Amino acid sequence: MKILIICNLGMSTGLMQLRLEEQAKLHGRDDVVIDAMPLVEADVDLGYADLLLLSPQVRFAKDDLVKKAGSVPVLQISITDFGLMKADNVWKEISAAMGW
Repeated sequence: MKILIICNLGMSTGLMQLRLEEQAKLHGRDDVVIDAMPLVEADVDLGYADLLLLSPQVRFAKDDLVKKAGSVPVLQISITDFGLMKADNVWKEISAAMGW
């Protein structure tokens, strides 16, 4: 399972990526791979992602990414959860979207 976090420049998203990887391990999801990349590179990798997470900085691109992603779920990380790096809240949203 591949989760792709899409951000503006990728600086703060790396920390969210690490925290989500911790959540995956905590919940026994060793099959989950989480990558992060800037929006300008995202078109290349949409085809192999099972879920897209958008950082608050790229919320303006959500409609476009939903169209490009097709049947792949696209979730927006809340400003609060991103700012406080609340990966546990984001993991709950991922789990709900994936039906875990």
